[in-house]
Amino acid sequence: MKKEKLSVVIPFFNEQQELPTLFLDLIKFEKKNSNYVLEYLFINDASTDNSVKIITNLKNKLSIKIKRKIKILYNKKNLGWSKTVQRGYKESRGEYVLFIPGDGEARLTQFLKRSFFSKKQEVVIFQRSSMPGRPVVRILISHIYRVLISLIFLTRVMDYNGLIILKKAIIKKINVSSNSFFISAEIIVKSFKLGLKIDYMNSFQLFPKNKYKSTSLTLSQFLKILKDIFITLRFIKRI
Repeated sequence: MKKEKLSVVIPFFNEQQELPTLFLDLIKFEKKNSNYVLEYLFINDASTDNSVKIITNLKNKLSIKIKRKIKILYNKKNLGWSKTVQRGYKESRGEYVLFIPGDGEARLTQFLKRSFFSKKQEVVIFQRSSMPGRPVVRILISHIYRVLISLIFLTRVMDYNGLIILKKAIIKKINVSSNSFFISAEIIVKSFKLGLKIDYMNSFQLFPKNKYKSTSLTLSQFLKILKDIFITLRFIKRI
């Protein structure tokens, strides 16, 4: 992978307690990999807390070289995780795009290495090795979700909600359309069905949040996931 070809998309909504940890990790990563990432796109999904103020203050304390890489984008209204990720795909300029949550659970220093691009894969999937700090019920639901998705789409990976790096040239081919947290599963399933070059034997460690919260366990989100599964099934049938 040529230097500075990766765009890192970081959607966030009301993450004022978690963003400082994420920034510290970003700085640590840049010290050893300054020519690796082209840009960091922080996308504010209409936060109502001090997230934007905190990001701005932290950014202003950085060196000019790192500061130039950081861009803060704003959604005029709350679009949700999936639509914000999709906006990041459109706004990014890198040859590859990685999205990570703004809650500090995933840290670049723990998993992002140049070796992942040595085989010139089109899709690199990072699966969660553990989920510390999460309620047992939440872990159980994640397990059931993984089993159901595997049965429905006849695919098998350890985790459908991990992190994904995509070669930007193939994003249009995947035609990401989810309006729910199904977006990661959609990308993974379509990547396999389209026969893309995939590296999925990777794992990363999750770190506990300062304050755990979940917006995925609602009836509205459940109905959106069902709709996205149906749309993805229709897409696959047309392949």
